[in-house]
Amino acid sequence: MGKKIFNYGVLLFLFLACSCGYRFSGAGALPGSVTKVYVEMFENRSFETGAETLFTNAFISELLRQTDADVVDKESAQAFIFGTIRSINIGALTRTHEDLILERRVTALFDLKMTTRAGKVLFAVNGFSEDDEYRVSKTDTSSAASEKGAVEKIAERISEKLVSRLKDNF
Repeated sequence: MGKKIFNYGVLLFLFLACSCGYRFSGAGALPGSVTKVYVEMFENRSFETGAETLFTNAFISELLRQTDADVVDKESAQAFIFGTIRSINIGALTRTHEDLILERRVTALFDLKMTTRAGKVLFAVNGFSEDDEYRVSKTDTSSAASEKGAVEKIAERISEKLVSRLKDNF
């Protein structure tokens, strides 16, 4: 019974969203009127294992959400997007009077470049920084999960902001 109500709720939401003109995809244009882009797996110069996949996937998702561009293979692309995770640093934010860490800050430094097939730079940003904080848990597994969650939030926020700048050619 609960699943049936949920399904009807989803259908009702979709009906209302479509009837009021709401769009799930973006309408932004990329520099140079590019409509087909290849996104290279981002280079990871940090010590955070798997960050390249996390940041690349977040960027592609945001690109598809905010723009009308299609992400295609190299042969079909009009332009190429390259990203570099220069660093992901984790530092103490707050400590107790016994010098135990209560909160940590995660900071990522990122570069992004979009080029034409001929190599002309259409967009570039270097040293883009974003951070997030998390509370340190008494267990290592909870702290590791919190750290991973902070890195995921950073990847999403960097992607959202950079795609927005890319659309605006800012």
